[in-house]
Amino acid sequence: MSEKQFEACEGNVYRLMRDAYYGDGGFKGGYLIKHKREVLENYQDRQHIAYYMNYFASIVNALVDPVFKRSPLRDWKGSASTIIEAFVKDVDGTGTDMDAFMKQAALSAKLYGAVFLVVENFQSMDLPPTMGQALQERKFPYAYTLDPDRVESCTIDKNGRVLSIKFRDMAVASTRGEQLERTVYFDEQHWSILENGVQVSAGEHNLGEVPVVFFPSQKVKSGEINPTPELYPVAGIAKSLYNHCSWLTEILRNQTFPVLTFPSKEATDLVIGSNNALCYDGDTVKFQPGFISPPSDSAQMLQSQIKMLIEEMYRMAGLSFVTGTRQESSGIARQWEFERTNQRLSEFAMRCSMTERKMVLKVARWMSLDIDYTATYSSDFGVTDISTELKNAQAVLDMDLSPELRVEVAKQVMGSYLPDLSAERFDEIVGSIGEDGLESEYSEPPAGKRPAGFDVAPGEEGMEPDKE
Repeated sequence: MSEKQFEACEGNVYRLMRDAYYGDGGFKGGYLIKHKREVLENYQDRQHIAYYMNYFASIVNALVDPVFKRSPLRDWKGSASTIIEAFVKDVDGTGTDMDAFMKQAALSAKLYGAVFLVVENFQSMDLPPTMGQALQERKFPYAYTLDPDRVESCTIDKNGRVLSIKFRDMAVASTRGEQLERTVYFDEQHWSILENGVQVSAGEHNLGEVPVVFFPSQKVKSGEINPTPELYPVAGIAKSLYNHCSWLTEILRNQTFPVLTFPSKEATDLVIGSNNALCYDGDTVKFQPGFISPPSDSAQMLQSQIKMLIEEMYRMAGLSFVTGTRQESSGIARQWEFERTNQRLSEFAMRCSMTERKMVLKVARWMSLDIDYTATYSSDFGVTDISTELKNAQAVLDMDLSPELRVEVAKQVMGSYLPDLSAERFDEIVGSIGEDGLESEYSEPPAGKRPAGFDVAPGEEGMEPDKE
């Protein structure tokens, strides 16, 4: 079995991805590059007035939101059904349902290249004696997202199954009011918790596997556990765009507030600025008093460059067809472009489906119960409305298909038209559709036949009744 040790990307990679999405951190002045001839005072002033055009967040959302535009069609059965139903409604113990939890996990995976989903359970001493009480008190497994910059070490096999993991927990306060650095460790049999490097508790979970799911945003090499974020180059362009906008602002400000120049032999200490004058010896330099400012050519060049950078961000993300900045292209070219994006979204949706299923299976594992779980995400992300989907579904049903296929079509219809339908009611409707289909199939006599004892009607003498 191939294993690989976790080696986290440099901290500034994840920090840049986070800052680029939220417009925080370095985009409050830290990512601005100081000119070689720029004095510190001017550089600090430029940091203060800099602004960030956050196209990056729109790009990331455009690659995540369509996957969760509709609630996935979920179905499950098994002895853990009651627990799983409650888990889907409250994944993390704070009321977050599965849709919201998976969307946040998908966003983190798209930002960082991959994340981990941890499924923990309460210690046995804290568990209530009955299942009903556990449901009432929310004392069953819960999940949370683990960003890769919190992982200290991890091993994984070639199939993406986590074999061991050690990560930093959120900071906790001790009884003395001080912050403790807590570290959690899992392998296939054991768990332990350390505070400031000292083990404070440990035990066996007896799962036979690590209760952590590896969730990459795209296909990775076998055994790779810390891929470079797929949108990292786009975040780099966002950083460059931030600097270009700052340079343009500096030029425009100097043009708006030009410097007055006039001859003077008495000026000894000059401070150049919008409220000051630049003096020169009128006997040596023959110029009339006037205003000076940077040429406009640099501003025009920067504006053109900014426009190009924005186009490149969307092009690299495969989303240039949704912007108005790109030059007109043929309808066929735009269609091919959308098809590539649609395929990219479909592959990501399938990864979300597999990740959700693995997480639910670990919940059932904690409870020593079995579950058969499926989560069907959308696979086509074209712009269609419900009425069009209903017409397409009716066209499929008019083909007189098998009862099983009619049930599947009905599931898709209810998933889009009745997304808020409860799991119990959904199963009732699906069951009734299946029963009606089977009844209609066996109630119709075969073509050219009549049930035993059926009287031959006038004009049908050529058809003989079945004999008992």
